[in-house]
Amino acid sequence: MFYIIIFILMNIVFRIVFMYRVDGRENLTQYKKNGRPFVICSNHLSALDPVFIIMAWGIGKKLSIMAKAELFRNPIVAWMGREVNAFPVERGKGDTTALERGIKEVKEGHGMLIFPEGTRGRSNRMLRMKSGAFLVAGQTGADIIPVRMIYPTKTTHLRIFGKVVVRIGKPLLAEDMDLTSGSRKVLREVKTNLQAEMNRLFDEYNESVGGVLPLDDPMRKAEDLPERDTSEERE
Repeated sequence: MFYIIIFILMNIVFRIVFMYRVDGRENLTQYKKNGRPFVICSNHLSALDPVFIIMAWGIGKKLSIMAKAELFRNPIVAWMGREVNAFPVERGKGDTTALERGIKEVKEGHGMLIFPEGTRGRSNRMLRMKSGAFLVAGQTGADIIPVRMIYPTKTTHLRIFGKVVVRIGKPLLAEDMDLTSGSRKVLREVKTNLQAEMNRLFDEYNESVGGVLPLDDPMRKAEDLPERDTSEERE
């Protein structure tokens, strides 16, 4: 009941404070009925990204959210995180406990929300994806749902009363990905396919608004910009 109350209040407040829009919602909400396990993979630009994705999901079985452990050091944030079914992951440390928790959650019927970049980006150019989300999908036979968060400003930063666009692509089906094979070649191919779909979601929206959104933050130096590819990181 508490979760439902928070969800309703969140919807009211955030729809007043932001111009909120969702494209392709049916690609996500179909999982309320079809019973298939799923992992949501989204780019990450703002601390409020999970909130906007939860709003797109709507009321139903709670999503499970993998969030950076630093957030849980604040007792209030930790309490709220537990209420919305978030759990901590230690970034950069090969946190097997968090991965095992994620696998358990998906097997128990919760959709999993993971930001595969592993940290917040500072532009529309995505960072290289890490492997955690794909390991969870492979161990659970889950589909992967691509989500692209877009804040249509010159700097890509979220602004009060600004636009928030959540674009949800068609799922990458488990039987097509074959992540259960554990093959590193397959992993690289799936990463490439997911990145291509997430790029498409951004490019289509950018084209619809006249191509005015920058791929990179104009305030950043060229040498600081990440490459736009999905080559597998060294582990």
